[in-house]
Amino acid sequence: EYKSYLRMLNLFLLIFIIDFGLQIVFGTISIIFRTEKFYDFIGSATFITCALTGALYTTQSQLDLGIRIIQALCICLWAGKLGSFLLYRVIKSGKDSRFDDAKKNPLKLFVYWMLQGCWVYLNMAPTVCLFTSDSKDDIKDVNVVTIIGWIVFLFGLVFETVADYQKTVFRNNPSNKGRFITSGLWSISRHPNYFGEIVLWYGLFISAAPYFTSNWAYFTILCPTATAAQICFLSGIPLLEKSGMAKWGNDPDYAAYVHSTGVLVPWLVCCECTPVPSKDLLVTSENGSSKQECSDAADIKNTGEMVDVDLNAVDSNV
Repeated sequence: EYKSYLRMLNLFLLIFIIDFGLQIVFGTISIIFRTEKFYDFIGSATFITCALTGALYTTQSQLDLGIRIIQALCICLWAGKLGSFLLYRVIKSGKDSRFDDAKKNPLKLFVYWMLQGCWVYLNMAPTVCLFTSDSKDDIKDVNVVTIIGWIVFLFGLVFETVADYQKTVFRNNPSNKGRFITSGLWSISRHPNYFGEIVLWYGLFISAAPYFTSNWAYFTILCPTATAAQICFLSGIPLLEKSGMAKWGNDPDYAAYVHSTGVLVPWLVCCECTPVPSKDLLVTSENGSSKQECSDAADIKNTGEMVDVDLNAVDSNV
């Protein structure tokens, strides 16, 4: 048991060094050249590097290598999708408006890079516990709960990817300029990509849990929970909802959309944790065609409300 704990601590230390080492190196380059263009790409590359390193480094783990590889590939699949999408977006737009102020303040920009390091480390924790598992004989091989976790992960990944694709297609249509999307997955959730993001990280916790060999490892459920809390209550949904309110809060069609569509969970319309248009605006317009696009990261900048970086907005309504 002592050797198991020691191996786990060694891997956590190695992941820490890789993670924050990359953030410090590229954060320094970012500060020197005052650029944010590779911020999200390095975040994705850090996930991939840490996942593959963890899966291959723990050669003494009794857990089947195939399970470790599949878990690592799940993270790589998500990070690869995210990194390529965001690299394409920043190249196309020429900049990331979230960093307009930070690029003028080296300390603030460095803090953003450190926050990204914390985000990576936090979300990697359940998987690192799996990588160092000394499972009992009856669960050395693949477990049905692990398979369920991978299915949950794939569901969340597909949900997030489809939502991002639908939003990208919508925004690339010139006729939709200045309009908000209410079609596809956006008709059942105002932030379907965020929903997918939250689900996929819980899926990876579920897939890792059967192989935890210490009770404290189960506390890593707080890692996807922290990601969900950050999205729902801090710099994710609240900022984007405030942006939508500032731009379309007096639009009857936007009011109808908000009051009939759940903020996060599809089809779940309940009490709101963010400002919503007045119900007095719930009147049926004659043409019912005022569909305006909300949740644009550029809109957040225009409202002057963004005071912190949103590590998850990079793969949400931007």
